[in-house]
Amino acid sequence: MIFLQSNWIVAFVCAFVFFGAGKQNAGILGGKNQSFLWTGLSIGVSALVIGLLNAGWILVLVAQCGLFVAIGIFRSFRER
Repeated sequence: MIFLQSNWIVAFVCAFVFFGAGKQNAGILGGKNQSFLWTGLSIGVSALVIGLLNAGWILVLVAQCGLFVAIGIFRSFRER
């Protein structure tokens, strides 16, 4: 089964982490709940990395860290 491979397991765990982070961020700052958007971006990045690069779990984790940094940079420019 394709979804029981280690790279997909890491991708789904990261998606759950992004969901919780988006929900917590909305609670702290009092803004809109971005949890579904962040989860969709996480799954999309993981699917691209796994599909195009045939990546393992380490590269999936690196891509998720890159997504986290990109969200932070985007939010810092948007709030200015």
